[in-house]
Amino acid sequence: MELIQISLDNIDLSSEGYDRYLFRYGRDSDVVKESIRNVGLINPVILKRNQDADGGYTIVCGYQRIMACQELGQVGIEAKVIDGLNDEEILLLVLHDNLSSRGFNEIENGIVIKKFLDIGYSYDRLMSEITPLLGVPSNKNMIDKYISLLRLGSKIKKAVAKCEIELEKAFLLMQLDDVERDIVWRVLFRESSTNINETKETIRNLLDLKQIKQMGMVELLSSKEISLIISDSKSNKRQRGERIYILIKYMRYPVISKKEDEFDKSCSELGLDNDVRINHSRYFEGDEIRITIKVSNEEKLRANIEKLLSNIGNGMFKKIFSIFK
Repeated sequence: MELIQISLDNIDLSSEGYDRYLFRYGRDSDVVKESIRNVGLINPVILKRNQDADGGYTIVCGYQRIMACQELGQVGIEAKVIDGLNDEEILLLVLHDNLSSRGFNEIENGIVIKKFLDIGYSYDRLMSEITPLLGVPSNKNMIDKYISLLRLGSKIKKAVAKCEIELEKAFLLMQLDDVERDIVWRVLFRESSTNINETKETIRNLLDLKQIKQMGMVELLSSKEISLIISDSKSNKRQRGERIYILIKYMRYPVISKKEDEFDKSCSELGLDNDVRINHSRYFEGDEIRITIKVSNEEKLRANIEKLLSNIGNGMFKKIFSIFK
């Protein structure tokens, strides 16, 4: 590769295909700018000479360094210029250059996969040659999911790139339209927090409520009850998430939710140790309960069984079984 001084004006930063070899997304450019301001450009950028009549150069590696130099008022930059390589060879060069220096965030993984798919890589070839390098599971469904991340709005993509949103939660947003994604991201991800299973259930319940109540998701998540939960400064994100999860579940299954409240209250009145768990059938579809006792010795086992028998004798379990009717 030839090493020369290039005018920044001759580097393509705006045409439709200026980013054809770039994988960067959501990176902090201030760190690069401060480095160049203090010690100068350590590693030259890599450019490809354009073959059209206007000449000029396309960026291969070093977009952040070029933008930093431009912002610092520099007029030129030291660059290595490559010639004679096709798009596949250049993309492989950029891929391995980045892997050796910094790696990729999840959005950049999606960009890498899509760029190789766009130049003709089959899914089989992606799974054998590219996804293992990225640490992405080698199956077609996962490849499609990573590509789908690129359709998210810029705010959400930046949150994914910075690991502010779990990858599985980001995938859940793909079943929503743009407006729905924005409100779900704000209410369920930014202002509150739930685990992945609760998030799945909440989004599923919201989609059902759209059809049942003929209401948009924005209207559902902008209700007075949810606004009060979000504005509660005394609760943390996890506590707010649990309250929203319960509220949405109650809206979707009011009868079942009422039974669950009665069941939980009745179980708490039994006065059992934390080592004793009482569970009902899913959605109260059956009329049985399951009792689990976790003990480490006979004394604890005897004490827990005696407590259960005492509650049977005083009629407390009759109250619990009446909930199933």
